[in-house]
Amino acid sequence: MAPVISLASVSRSVPLPDGQVLRILTGVDLHVEAGEHVAVVGRSGSGKSTLLNIVGLLDSPTTGEYLLDGRPVRGLSARRTARLRGQTFGFVFQQFNLLPGRTATENVASPLLYASGREFLRRRRIAREMLERVGLGGRLDTMPEKLSGGEQQRVALARSLVRRPRVLLADEPTGALDVDTGSAVMDVLEELVRSEGTTLVTITHDLSVAARADRRFRLDHGVLSEITADALAAATAHRESL
Repeated sequence: MAPVISLASVSRSVPLPDGQVLRILTGVDLHVEAGEHVAVVGRSGSGKSTLLNIVGLLDSPTTGEYLLDGRPVRGLSARRTARLRGQTFGFVFQQFNLLPGRTATENVASPLLYASGREFLRRRRIAREMLERVGLGGRLDTMPEKLSGGEQQRVALARSLVRRPRVLLADEPTGALDVDTGSAVMDVLEELVRSEGTTLVTITHDLSVAARADRRFRLDHGVLSEITADALAAATAHRESL
């Protein structure tokens, strides 16, 4: 069976006003199997978000090949790309991006407004069930501003998973949280993706978050390389940045 995500020699560059070219990604190879948790570590400006945007079909590589379930995505129409993105991916970001003036249930149900049939008709029930799974069964009618940071991120997790995406892309999911709250959120996230068989790609600067993944990679000046378990343990012990 082909990997869910397969990038081969992917690069991304943009022209600058002075005629120079900014190279964001260079020769990236990445293959992610179904149900796998992969983490990408890198400093700010290393190209992590660009990589995630390419994987999530929000951006396109300048060169190289991207296969999703063994099929090339290059050349698809904008409409087909948007449909494929909606069918395949869920997104979690550092900023929770919850809708103000909407309850937790309404926030989680919002992606189901674009569903059809039974999913659309049962959207509030489905949203409530997902909130209960992330431990917020007692906060169903609470507004975002009345929730703690960890609770807001769990609402965002529930919203991203409510349509049961096959791949969840998490961009610094604990970046706005303290260490203990971030660890608790990762516990919830990992339990959910394991129970659903969801593939998880996490972008992070936090070594403790990266250590939880099945495989880890470092992105440095646009170049992706795998991090061995020994290298991760040594860096974590010395609190060094990868």
